[in-house]
Amino acid sequence: MFNSEALEVGIGMAFLFLLMSLICTGVKEWIEGIFKWRAMDLERALRTLLDDEHGQLTAHLLSHPLISSLYRGSYDPSKLTSSVVGGHLVGVANAKHMALRARRNLPSYIPAGHFAKALIDLVARGPANVDSEHAPHAPFDIAQLRERAAALNSPFLRRAVLSAIDHCNGDLQQLTVNLQSWFDGSMDRASGWYKRRTQTVLFVLGIGAAAVLNVDALYVMGRLTADKAFRDAVVSAAAKAEAPAASVAGSAPDALAVARKARTELENIGMPMGWRKTDRATFGIAGVQLCNVEDARECNDSGYSYLRMVLGWLVTAFAVMLGSPFWFDILNKFMVIRSTVKPREKSREEGSEDRADSASKDAVAVLTPAPTATAALQAAQSVNPPTTPEPTPPLESPTPLQAFVPHQWRDGFVNSKQVPL
Repeated sequence: MFNSEALEVGIGMAFLFLLMSLICTGVKEWIEGIFKWRAMDLERALRTLLDDEHGQLTAHLLSHPLISSLYRGSYDPSKLTSSVVGGHLVGVANAKHMALRARRNLPSYIPAGHFAKALIDLVARGPANVDSEHAPHAPFDIAQLRERAAALNSPFLRRAVLSAIDHCNGDLQQLTVNLQSWFDGSMDRASGWYKRRTQTVLFVLGIGAAAVLNVDALYVMGRLTADKAFRDAVVSAAAKAEAPAASVAGSAPDALAVARKARTELENIGMPMGWRKTDRATFGIAGVQLCNVEDARECNDSGYSYLRMVLGWLVTAFAVMLGSPFWFDILNKFMVIRSTVKPREKSREEGSEDRADSASKDAVAVLTPAPTATAALQAAQSVNPPTTPEPTPPLESPTPLQAFVPHQWRDGFVNSKQVPL
């Protein structure tokens, strides 16, 4: 069971990792705004879903009015390229991806319903940019849709669409639901690509931020354990933490603003981090964990100290990989545990005071002499006086107790071991 000190240390560490995650996530979102990785993953997932390596069918789908209204610009499949760096970014060697300039205006999200309806219309009527007098404009049924789906060039896409038609029982609405499920499954795969890349980027940013700001998780944990005033200040600030999901997910300037706010919060609570200038260090500066708290000139920059400092940076970087939502949930759980433990401790103290008060009242009641029978009778008569006076019956005298005589035994009994006085 956590005691109060261990629980507060856990709250302080979770709050530290939350703020560091917010800093790195804000920088990551700013980088995302430059490289448009979400749009790149979505475009690649669409080409994989449609079995369209060169992007011709994907271009027809993205140019459909139901989807083209979701983004600015146009999709040009001739901009697809493959490179060593791009292959590592998408997670597959020699995989084609849209060039940076060409994907800046591509959509980062497509609703499943829009995709399903656009695909059905594309299969039934052809590309939206083809204006032909032979293009059908009348409502189509499942039989016509099956006939046109059987003429698709890709065997993979043809089998997927025909399978969705087979399981719709002639209902276009059910066909839309089937295609939506197919699309959602592919988007889960694209989300996996993005999450793996995000974890890698967060780790790199975490180790960089920990080194630049000198945030040593092991040193901070030691300070939280030893310094009660610092621990109380961190716990008080952690109680005011806000959910990061809505604030981080936004434009690049907003993400950087969140990162700056988290950085300022670290400074305001006096988090032991940063560097100090000193003449006794090898490079002229030393981390705060290597210097004396009272005298900054006394620093120890031995190899073991730097190794321990780098280990603390790695702990911070691995914690940042988990993301700010994870640490916000952990912090909330610690706060809930703390709020349930404190009232119980307080109720025990109040209970002891109540018991002490009741005990003192009982002692006063014992020391206070009880009223006599005559006084009680007089009090009752004063409240309800009798109509006719009645003589008060005399109180019977109690039977006198026999006097106690020590060392006196009953008749006929003698204690042979009795010690004479």
